[in-house]
Amino acid sequence: MARPVVTAEEMGRADARAVEIFGIPSACLMETAGARAAEEIWRRFGRAGLRVAVAAGKGNNGGDGFVIARHLLNRGARVRLFTLFPPEEAEGDPAVFLGVLRKMGLEAEPAADKEGLERLAAAAGESDLLVDAILGTGFRPPARGHVAEALKILAPIETAAAAVDIPSGLDATSGGADPPHLRARLTLTFSALKRGHLLMPAAGHAGEVVCLDIGIPPECLAEESASLRLTEAADIAAMLPPRSPDAHKGDFGQLLLVAGSTGMTGAALMAAMAALRIGVGRVTLAVPEPVVFAVETGPPEVMALALPATSAGSLDSAAFEMILERATGMDALVVGPGLTTHPRTVELVQRLIQHLETPIVLDADGLNALSQDLTVLDGTRTELLLTPHSGEMALLAGMSAEEVGRDRVNLAIEFAARNRLHIALKGAGTIIGAPRGEAWINPTGSAALATAGTGDVLAGAVGGLLAQSLSPEQALVAGVYLHGLAGDIAAQKAGGVGLTATDLLPALPLARAQALEEGRD
Repeated sequence: MARPVVTAEEMGRADARAVEIFGIPSACLMETAGARAAEEIWRRFGRAGLRVAVAAGKGNNGGDGFVIARHLLNRGARVRLFTLFPPEEAEGDPAVFLGVLRKMGLEAEPAADKEGLERLAAAAGESDLLVDAILGTGFRPPARGHVAEALKILAPIETAAAAVDIPSGLDATSGGADPPHLRARLTLTFSALKRGHLLMPAAGHAGEVVCLDIGIPPECLAEESASLRLTEAADIAAMLPPRSPDAHKGDFGQLLLVAGSTGMTGAALMAAMAALRIGVGRVTLAVPEPVVFAVETGPPEVMALALPATSAGSLDSAAFEMILERATGMDALVVGPGLTTHPRTVELVQRLIQHLETPIVLDADGLNALSQDLTVLDGTRTELLLTPHSGEMALLAGMSAEEVGRDRVNLAIEFAARNRLHIALKGAGTIIGAPRGEAWINPTGSAALATAGTGDVLAGAVGGLLAQSLSPEQALVAGVYLHGLAGDIAAQKAGGVGLTATDLLPALPLARAQALEEGRD
């Protein structure tokens, strides 16, 4: 089953169900959370005499910090505990665990004023580890008042930090990172990953994220029906169809690529080779007649189809009937890489969207053509799969790229549902939105993929999987995951910098094999 990624509100309701419906005492959940977190902290940082500064807020996040402090103290750490409020104001479960520490001889040092914050900062700077238990997942940035002052004074300190649930000041739902906020080397969260652990920019400040089981019954989370899921190798292994020993190329689909123009045949060829490397049986590359020679003298595995061209060397709308006829024998199409936005080419793309019955992956200039008139989506006869980056998404949605970045999950979900299509909103943590109102977030890939042509490789890979009988949602989820994993494999070989799009091509089969192996373990 796919792994849910929840909002802060969804997690809060799941916690409440555990207490109110299943009768688990809230103090038991806090004790388990703190004990499990302390265990993980000790596994990474533990040693005799470890110097630890614990900074605790007034809520349940601070209560978790009190439990962590006790367990680290029991293991032999030298712990100093600071509260951002007068200790006598502690209430509920946190007050219980603070009282236990007091009986053990560990008094909380108040950091409720400027002098207290200075003592906390000095202690954190002199420690081996700072436990950040100030703000939890229910917090909404920006921080204000005394808490903001605490974050400002702690943020520059270079001591390694372990955060409880999420580094203080970050938004656990949107992934926002409005200052002030802290940064962690290790983040310990409970029961389920939150969106902010995976969405940038917050994810870039969370370090290693470990999700710990604290005994909340699975039904508590399942009741939420979280709309976002994390793609994992097991999901990909379940999506990829098995290959019979006596299979032939006809069993693995046929893909038609409508792409290329004068000066941009590289995009078309990379997409075609990506489709082959992801396992499609046969690829036909439909290009303007002036550049067909580049295809025929290029990779011998790719078949060529010459189409009418404009005077600028792009596809002419007169190619419509030829594409329509060839598409009837295809399992999927990719439309867009290297097409240009010549008016006659835009007209062609829009007519294809309206009339084709074969599933279509729209990328690059295919998306630009669509963005000029979204009404062509009315009455479409086929499944559409869109692969925009933030700039292309901004054109499609009629907003700025900055606005796109503020809430990528809900934007992808809403756009897919409203227009009855599937979409992969590319970026760090690509979001795949489905028309039924659900989404996936992809964990593979890195900044090494930020180079020309990698989007063409993705479009070809998605089209190749679509032609192999994966559903549109599966083709996008698996294509994005394997593309990112291929980038990780290639970047490791290349040293991380200087990766080119064609470096991904031989890594795609390796990524597929790795996902199958890991997913079936």
